[in-house]
Amino acid sequence: MQHALILTKNMLTEEELVKKLQRMNYETLCSTDVLSRLKNPATGAFLAYFQWVLFSESLCNQEVEEILEHLKGYPLIAVRVTESYPNEEDQVHWRELGLADWLVRSAGFEDMRERLSVLRNQHQQDKQILSFPMENLTPVPTNLENLFKSFSKTEKKVFEYLVKAYSEQGVSSRKELCDHLWREGDTPSNMSQLSCLINKLKRKCELHGVTGEIVTTMWGRGYKLSDDFYQQWVQDAQNSNAQIYYTATN
Repeated sequence: MQHALILTKNMLTEEELVKKLQRMNYETLCSTDVLSRLKNPATGAFLAYFQWVLFSESLCNQEVEEILEHLKGYPLIAVRVTESYPNEEDQVHWRELGLADWLVRSAGFEDMRERLSVLRNQHQQDKQILSFPMENLTPVPTNLENLFKSFSKTEKKVFEYLVKAYSEQGVSSRKELCDHLWREGDTPSNMSQLSCLINKLKRKCELHGVTGEIVTTMWGRGYKLSDDFYQQWVQDAQNSNAQIYYTATN
């Protein structure tokens, strides 16, 4: 059974959403009180009970940003409930903050069921990020070889492309990355998936003890590895078996 937490400022407006989730056999808690308690360290054990957190449209963007920052490191699928689906630029911004997707409140039961099913499958493929439930949220420092081994095949292809691009043109455009990853190129769906992959790379780096900025978003241009991280990566590669860093593309 899946467990979902709805964060809202008005529980009465969430009745239909709760009913839809319950029809899908999601055990659902709708709460306004949890909002004021999230910064308390004691909430960690409570949050570990859930696989999903849904942000009501009654929350302003700033509140959602602050909560997403607090939830970093938790194995939660974060979803924003909205009146309409956001544009591509907003999708990129929010996915990089940790949001997985959006649910349009007026959507029917079947549409919601299928969208959540896709998100759940994607999340299960990435379960190696953290175990569930988790007891320790403190990243354990490790070398970059182990970090690379934790990447999925697609994540390795993204990372390797960023490493290669750094020494050539610096910035990797989103179109170039999509063309590199998928035969159909930069479709809206692939653009959204790319944002998710970049966010997963950042999370895995953080969880492996990598500090500081890792991937920089160059608005209107694409993505670029930070100078400090690239130098750290090159130095580590020179001290280990460099061939392991290119298994995904060769």
